[in-house]
Amino acid sequence: MNDYKMQKVDLVMWTFNGEATLDSVLDRINKVIPEENIGKKLIIDDHSVDTTKKIASLRGWDCIDNFGTGISDGANTALSQVGSDFFCSFEQDILLTKGWWIKIAVPFFDSNLAASSGMRFPSHPKGVTTLFKYVAKKYRGEQLSPWLKNRESNAFTLGKTLDNTIYRTKIIREVGGFPYMKVNAGVDTLLAWKLEKYGFKWKVDYNVRSVHIRNGLGEELKHQKWYGTQTRYIWEAMKIIGVKPSSTLRDIVIKLFLAPFSGVFVAVKTKEASIVYIHPLIRFYNTWGVLIGPQKTKYYKCANCGEITAKVKFDLSTKKYVCSLCKQISDMDVLK
Repeated sequence: MNDYKMQKVDLVMWTFNGEATLDSVLDRINKVIPEENIGKKLIIDDHSVDTTKKIASLRGWDCIDNFGTGISDGANTALSQVGSDFFCSFEQDILLTKGWWIKIAVPFFDSNLAASSGMRFPSHPKGVTTLFKYVAKKYRGEQLSPWLKNRESNAFTLGKTLDNTIYRTKIIREVGGFPYMKVNAGVDTLLAWKLEKYGFKWKVDYNVRSVHIRNGLGEELKHQKWYGTQTRYIWEAMKIIGVKPSSTLRDIVIKLFLAPFSGVFVAVKTKEASIVYIHPLIRFYNTWGVLIGPQKTKYYKCANCGEITAKVKFDLSTKKYVCSLCKQISDMDVLK
């Protein structure tokens, strides 16, 4: 085995208004990854209007503005700055489990893998965490339950995320970098399939479990709806690279109607009663998002700096917007 103590890796993260969780996330990374193994620490920020950049700077991370906008551009901006043979990507709301470096990164150095990651599960409520762990157990590895064989695509991408992952820099660049998406969701899904098509492997250790910070069921349902709005674009992108989407609109609607029954089934299996209502709610919000599709982005022209941006923050005291580019309170013209 190579001497991992001599191996330097660059750390990257893309952020947007992450002040609520960023400090604890960066603190955990500093505790999990040995200082002697860290090269660059790069935050790619998407024009945050809160204290995200200040927090990152105080924690010793270099901040770079996203060359574009969204996760695709942020990930590729990060990739353009990486100078090490290996790099790790994280997200602003993931608390790494303490064994991540030893169990994910160290074995990776001596492998032929393109990428490797662990799992992450919501911090709370308990019912959502238990439900997701049950699904992961059913989908994991080669032991896919017979009645789930028609969901092999979902099983393939399970755990292949960008939020607690180490990569071989050369391979990611060789396949053209991170996939460019019209939406923020699905970059990880497309990258997983892209690597597979090029003959590279991405390993997931299902027993290495980090925490996805959530403020409760309401936030999880909001996320499920948001993800649903992105789903049709993900299907479209999968078809372009020759991959059959993991489900159809018909499949999603059928799962919604079956959700009350499957919720009861999983609640009994896991002995977690709240799943009886949590599972149907998750299905409802996700289906709702799929049906309404992505919402049209509003663009604003700042009267102060004259630039056009999609990211503004409303200031209650002045009843005006704060421009994400010049950081000034200003009148904004809404562009059609």
